[in-house]
Amino acid sequence: MKLVVLTSISLRHKYIVSKLVDTFDVQLIISEKKSVAIEDTTKYNLADATLVREHFDKRSKSEMKFFGDYKEFSSEICHLSIPHKEINNEFVFDCINSINPDLIVLFGTSIIKGHILKKYHRKVINLHLGLSPYYKGSATNLFPFYYKQIECIGATIHFATEEVDAGEIIHQFRPKININDDLHDIGNKVIFKLGNELSIITNYFLNKKNEIVTLISDEVVICKIKDLTPKVLRTIYSNINSGLVADFLKNKESLINEKPIIKI
Repeated sequence: MKLVVLTSISLRHKYIVSKLVDTFDVQLIISEKKSVAIEDTTKYNLADATLVREHFDKRSKSEMKFFGDYKEFSSEICHLSIPHKEINNEFVFDCINSINPDLIVLFGTSIIKGHILKKYHRKVINLHLGLSPYYKGSATNLFPFYYKQIECIGATIHFATEEVDAGEIIHQFRPKININDDLHDIGNKVIFKLGNELSIITNYFLNKKNEIVTLISDEVVICKIKDLTPKVLRTIYSNINSGLVADFLKNKESLINEKPIIKI
C-alpha cells in the first residue's frame, strides 16, 4: 500500500511519520511549516505573555520527553518541505499525483481543500487529535480541560472530508490517564498511543470494511486556535490545579459511557 504523508515539523509529527514508515510503504513526506502566530506574545500584557510562553515551554519539554528520539524525518524517503498554508498549492498536488498513492494520511497540516479530496475520494485519512464529533477543529485535546470534559480527550482516525473532522470514523481511542499527569503529558500520551494503533488502518483496508460509521452528538464543540486565549489557558490550568483529573478518574466509567466512541 503506497502512502503519501502530509504533516508538520514538530517532534510529534516526526514520531507519527516514523510509525507510518514502519507500517506502510511511504513514498513521499510533505511537511508544512507551523504558523508562528499561535506562539506570538507581542499582543499581550506581561502577565498574559508570560503565561503563554510558559505554556509552550512546558509543551516542548513534554514533547521532548515523549518523542525526543524522533528529531528527523527518514533520510531514505523523499521529503518536500513547504511554507505554512501552502499545502493546497498545485505543486504539492502534482507531487502527490506523481506517486499516485493508494492512501494519503494527514496529521497536523492546514485544512486540505477539495481538489485533493475529490481526486483521492475515500483515500485520504485524517489523524485527528480529539474525539469527533464531540470536539472538532484545533487544540481539541486542550479545550476539554476548559469545559471539564476529560472523557472527550483522545484521537479519531477518520476519512477526510471538506467538513472539518466530520468524515466516516475508522477508529477511536482514549489515553490511559494517571493522577499525576498534566495536560501536556496527557496530550502526548494520545499521540504516543496513536503511533501504536496505525496498523488498524491497514487492517481496515485489507478487510475491505466499507460500512459507514457515524456518531451523532447534540453537544459539538468547534475549537479554533484564535479562541485559545490567555484567559482560556488560565482557566485550563486552574481547573487542573483544582483536581479535575482526580474527579475524572473517580467518575471515569460513568463519564466515558456518556460519550461513546467507535473502536475496531
